Amino acid sequence: MKSEHDYEYYSRIAFDPKQLQIIKDGLDLDLDVDWYANTAFDYLQMEQIFLALKAGISDPDILNMFCDPKINYQSMEQLRIQAFKKLGIYEKAAEEVKKKRIIRIGITFVVLALIVTIGSLTYINRKTIGYYFENINLELKEEKIKLGMSKPFVASEYIKKYDKEYKLTLPKEKQFDKPGTYTVTYKLSNKVKSISKHLMIDVYDDVSPVIILKETSITVDNGSKLNLKDYIESATDNVDGDLKEKVKYNSIDTNTAGNYTVDYEVDDNAGNHGTCSMSVLVKEKPVQQPAPATSSQSQNTSDNKNSSSANSSSNSSQSSASKPKGNASAYNKFFEGYSIDSYNAACDYADGLKNSGKISGYSVTPTGEGVQVTCY
Repeated sequence: MKSEHDYEYYSRIAFDPKQLQIIKDGLDLDLDVDWYANTAFDYLQMEQIFLALKAGISDPDILNMFCDPKINYQSMEQLRIQAFKKLGIYEKAAEEVKKKRIIRIGITFVVLALIVTIGSLTYINRKTIGYYFENINLELKEEKIKLGMSKPFVASEYIKKYDKEYKLTLPKEKQFDKPGTYTVTYKLSNKVKSISKHLMIDVYDDVSPVIILKETSITVDNGSKLNLKDYIESATDNVDGDLKEKVKYNSIDTNTAGNYTVDYEVDDNAGNHGTCSMSVLVKEKPVQQPAPATSSQSQNTSDNKNSSSANSSSNSSQSSASKPKGNASAYNKFFEGYSIDSYNAACDYADGLKNSGKISGYSVTPTGEGVQVTCY
């Protein structure tokens, strides 16, 4: 019969360690330890009751004969032996011992047969079995590496050493298309066993964004409006995708003639920098041609048609005095260079001749190669 209480219950009672141990042994065997779980029994008395219960004595009348704290353990032992003899427990035990002996003999025979069989197989297959005990050596240079996306993973580059007589299986070489952490496996095998080594690869983005322009060289008129963003065809990154709206560029002054360079640049989220350039030629500002100058004397004569004869005579004398002497075409001159400076120089030259009375009028005509002053 099984006890009504567990070990925790008995551990709260004032038993010494030996007593608690024999109570625990009884509980482990599902015995009714209440027959001896009594502080009035010493350890040796509890042991005799435990042996009786363990032998299968469950009759309360028999147990009550020696489950008495007043009976010393020697007397309990004699009573227990008498009960065993009466119930034939010793004969049963002897029979059990005999059975166990036969079983042990049978097990020994089987074990010997297995040893002989295994030994024979071992001898026959000793070479193959030897592979199990071989040391296989495979060593990598590192356990973890960093690799940019612009570079391919070449597995053989990371092997430090290995036994070349065995079969080496390498991970596939590849070009990683996404940042992240990857693990690849190296394997070295003989005919019956293998070992593996793992390499952790930290893949990072080292590919620069690519900017493509619609034009790489343009020519614009002086003073024209120029939207440099319109010349961006695309700006893409292998990881971040479209970066067109993030492209930066410098400005130029289209009011000043000259050659300019526009630098377009953009960064991706990994800090990679992409650039490209466009050449811009701003034309010279066109020169406006003035209307031909007319003779001041002719205008004065026309304005003074109705003046008095005395004034007319006086003006005529003055006009006669201001007329150039000789041939005015002798003062014709060509100024090289089609520019504002050459045009201004031509005008200054002609005004000087007219103011000094050497010519009565002039015209300034720009040409493709310079400015022509014609005097008359």
